Amino acid sequence: MSNQVRQFADAAEEFCSWAEANPEDQRNQVLTALQHLSNLYRLALALPELFGEQDPRDISHEEWKQVFVRFGSLPFNYYSQSVPQEVPGESSLADLADDLADIWRDLKSGLLLFQFGYAEAACWKWRGSFWSHWGEHASGALYALHSWHSRQEGAAIP
Repeated sequence: MSNQVRQFADAAEEFCSWAEANPEDQRNQVLTALQHLSNLYRLALALPELFGEQDPRDISHEEWKQVFVRFGSLPFNYYSQSVPQEVPGESSLADLADDLADIWRDLKSGLLLFQFGYAEAACWKWRGSFWSHWGEHASGALYALHSWHSRQEGAAIP
């Protein structure tokens, strides 16, 4: 198993544990989310092209919903998002709790594969879903969280 896969698995496990835990205060949650997402994004870019045939376990809607509700405790939920390649682009409404819960679902299903000894299949799942799904959720959430945090901190600077 490559070092990149091990590092990503560790980061995925940390994110999933955080997502499944009781929420912290809002400011700490925003900073923690920024740290997790930026680290996961960075590590996902380095994942090797591995293939494994094992299919991940489906994460039930009820499991996803618990994480979604947990992220409802963030200081905001909705933000404006647009497709950068469409200039001028129309913005749409995005949901931070949905972003984070979807990221959790994609990471968790790969993490379960990894924990059962299927590192190649886990890497295949993480890398594929990064480019097709959770990477866009992560980049949108990073921008929204950064924007919120910088405005909060900026308001406190005299």
